[in-house]
Amino acid sequence: MNHQELAQTIIEKMGGKSNISQCWHCITRLRFNVKDDNKIKLDEIKALDGVIGAQFQSGQFQVIIGNEVANVYEEIHHIIGDGLDNDSQSSGKNGNILDRIFDVISGIFNPILAAITGSGLLKGLMTILVATNLLSDQSSTYAVLDAISNAAFHFLPFLIAFSAANKFRANQSLAVALAGILMYPTFLENAASGEIASLKFIGLTIPMNNYASSVIPIILGVWLLSYVEKYMKKWVPSSLSIIFVPMLSLLITAPILLAFIAPLGTTIGSYLERFFTTLFDVAGPLAGALMGGLMPLIVITGMHYAFFPGTFASFEKFGYDIMLLPMNLVANLAQAGATLGVFIKTKDSKMKQLAFSSFIPAVFGITEPAIYGVTMKLKKPFYASMMGGAVGGAIFGAFTVKAMSFTVPGVLAIPTYLDSQSNNLLFALMGVGASFAIGLVMTLVLKFDTGASEPNEKEKETKTVVEIQDKEGPISIVSPLKGEVVSLEECPDETFASGIVGKGIGIYPTEGLVKAPFNGTVTMTTPTNHAIGILSDEGVELLIHVGLDTVDLKGKGFERLVEEGAAIKQGDSLLTFDIAFLKAQNINLFSPVVVTNTPNFLDVVPTTTNKTAINAINQEILVAIK
Repeated sequence: MNHQELAQTIIEKMGGKSNISQCWHCITRLRFNVKDDNKIKLDEIKALDGVIGAQFQSGQFQVIIGNEVANVYEEIHHIIGDGLDNDSQSSGKNGNILDRIFDVISGIFNPILAAITGSGLLKGLMTILVATNLLSDQSSTYAVLDAISNAAFHFLPFLIAFSAANKFRANQSLAVALAGILMYPTFLENAASGEIASLKFIGLTIPMNNYASSVIPIILGVWLLSYVEKYMKKWVPSSLSIIFVPMLSLLITAPILLAFIAPLGTTIGSYLERFFTTLFDVAGPLAGALMGGLMPLIVITGMHYAFFPGTFASFEKFGYDIMLLPMNLVANLAQAGATLGVFIKTKDSKMKQLAFSSFIPAVFGITEPAIYGVTMKLKKPFYASMMGGAVGGAIFGAFTVKAMSFTVPGVLAIPTYLDSQSNNLLFALMGVGASFAIGLVMTLVLKFDTGASEPNEKEKETKTVVEIQDKEGPISIVSPLKGEVVSLEECPDETFASGIVGKGIGIYPTEGLVKAPFNGTVTMTTPTNHAIGILSDEGVELLIHVGLDTVDLKGKGFERLVEEGAAIKQGDSLLTFDIAFLKAQNINLFSPVVVTNTPNFLDVVPTTTNKTAINAINQEILVAIK
C-alpha cells in the first residue's frame, strides 16, 4: 500500500471517519480518540502492510507506523479534514483515571514536541561550540542563538495552551490569551523583584509568581476554560455569543487561574520535582537500574507521559533533568544495541533487513520500530535491552547524570549532557556505552530463533513445497466446519466480500468446532482465539474466521487447542466455540474460510453450490488451481 491507501484502510477499519473524535501523531504512532471501541477491527489493522502494531493504550487507540508516520498522518488528515465531531465526547472505553490522565498529557505534548526537541538540540550544539572555543558566550551571535533556543522553553505556556485547547476542545485564541495573562510582564517583574508579593482583585489575593517554562498551571487553566466557555455558550443568547462568550470566559477563568489554579499547579510541580530528586538522592543506582531497565515497558504502556510535568518542573527550578530523559537515553541505546545484535546474529534475510532499518532510528532515539518489529517479537533480545538499560541506568543513578536540555533521547542528545562544571558528559558516555554494549552482547549470547540457514528435514520439505507448490494437479480443501456453505460475496463484511483478503467461501456453522482441513502448520493465532491461520503442505494459506466482529468478545466463548507453529493433520481439532453464547451476544455467525495467498494460484474455486449443507469435515469446499 502507498500512504494514501494505508490511511484510507485504517480509517475504514476503525469504523469510518464518524467514529474518530480526535486524531494526532507522535514520532512513530498515530493516536486516536474514538467514540466506540467496538467498531475497531484491531486484528485486521495489525495485519496491514505498513503497520507495525496496534493497541488500545492510555485511553487512546494507537497505530504504530514507524518512520513513515508523518506521511500517513498527512493522508489521514486529508481524508478526514477538519470534519471531526469535536463536540461529541468519545463514548468508547476510556479506561481508568490514570488512562485518562496519560491520554490528556500525551495529547497535549505530542503536537509540540517538535519545537521542544528542536530547541533542546540547538542548545546542545551551542554547548559544544562554546566548549571547543568555536563560539564565545559573550558574542552577539551567541545571544541570538540563545534567544532562538530558549524561546520555546521560556514561552512554553503558550505552546501548551494552544495544544491543550485542541485536546480540551476550548477556543484556541482564548487559551493562548490565558497563557499571555500568566506571562504578563507586570506579574513576572513583581515576582523577580520580590517587592510586591501579591495584588488584590475583588477580594481575591493574586500571588506574584513567575510562570515562565511552567506546565501544570496552564494545563489546568485551559481545562477550566473549556468548561466555562461551554457553559457560557449555553447561557448567552446565540446572537450575542460572539461578543460576550469570550469576554465572560476570560473574566471568570483568569482570576480563578491567577488566584488558585496556577499557584496550585506550581505547588504540584514542585512536589513532583522534589519526589524524583529525593528518590535518586536516596537510592541512585537502584532507582536508575529499575527505571533504565523498565523504561521500554513504561514507554509501551504510555506511562512515560506521567513524568513530563516533573521533568519540566525540574528544568524550571534546576535547569536539568535526572529522571525521564537520562533513563530514556540509556534504554534507547540498549534497544539499539540489541537490534544490532539481532542484525548480526539472525539468518533470516527479512529479519536482518528489518533489524538494520530499525537500528538506525533507534540510535537516534526512535525505538518503536525496533521494539515492536524486532526485539519484542523475538523476546530474548528485548530482555537483553532491558539488561542493558538497567546497567546504564545504574551508572547514571550512581553519578547523578543530568540532561541539560529537553531533546529526543538518542545519540544527538549526548551534547546536552555537557557541563563545564563537572564530569557529567564523561559519566553519560560511560552509561550510554555500557547500555549499548550490554544490549548487543547479551543478544548475541542469548538463544532465540535466528531463522537458521540449515533447517531440519521437515522444515526443508515444507519450504520446498511452499515454493514449488506441488507440480501437478489442483489442490482440494475440505471443510473445517459443519454447517451451511454460502458464497463469500454474501458476507456482510465488505473486506471479505470484496475478495481483498482472498477468495473462499462462507459457512454458517452448526457445531462449535473447527478442524484442520488438511495436513500442514499453524501460522497465525489471535489473542481472542476467534480466528486461525494455517498453511498446507501444498502451499495453501488458509484463514478460518469464526463469525463477524467476534474480536469484540475478547476471547469469551472461544478456546484454542493448538499453538502457533504446531504441525497439524487433517481432522485435528483447532478451535472450539460456544454457538449459543455467540448467538446470545447477537454475533453474526457468517464464518469466512479464505485462501489468503490466492494470487499464488491461477484460481480458487468453490466446489459447492449456495446453501449447501455440510455434515462432515471431509467434504470438499474449495479447489486451488495451479
